[in-house]
Parts: sequence; C-alpha cells; structure tokens
Amino acid sequence: MRKHELTTGYHDYFEYFGNTEIERIRKRSGKTLRRDWIIFDTVEDAMEFFNSKCGEFIGYYA
Repeated sequence: MRKHELTTGYHDYFEYFGNTEIERIRKRSGKTLRRDWIIFDTVEDAMEFFNSKCGEFIGYYA
C-alpha cells in the first residue's frame, strides 16, 4: 500500500509491504531527497502506524 503527504517544500511517500517496516521517501520537484525505513517490533504496530499516522491512500501495487 502507498500513501503520501503533501507539504509546501516536499512530498513524503509511505510504502508498506505487510511486514514490520514502512519506507518513507521524501521528494521535491520529482527528485528523491532521502529514503528512510521506520522499523516496528510487530506487524500490528506497523499496520496501526501506517493506517493512522500516514497520509492519504493512493493505491495498491499490482
């Protein structure tokens, strides 16, 4: 699943693949500024964070 958050200076994209990690990709003007991994102890914690704290849902991977 992917979500994104829009701010004035950059866009954060969050990608969650169903495990204990969420990838955050920060972009500005189409260029990747940084990539971070948010790591959780359990899948449930990662899913809860992704569903409640990350931005708008924009789709599933095919």
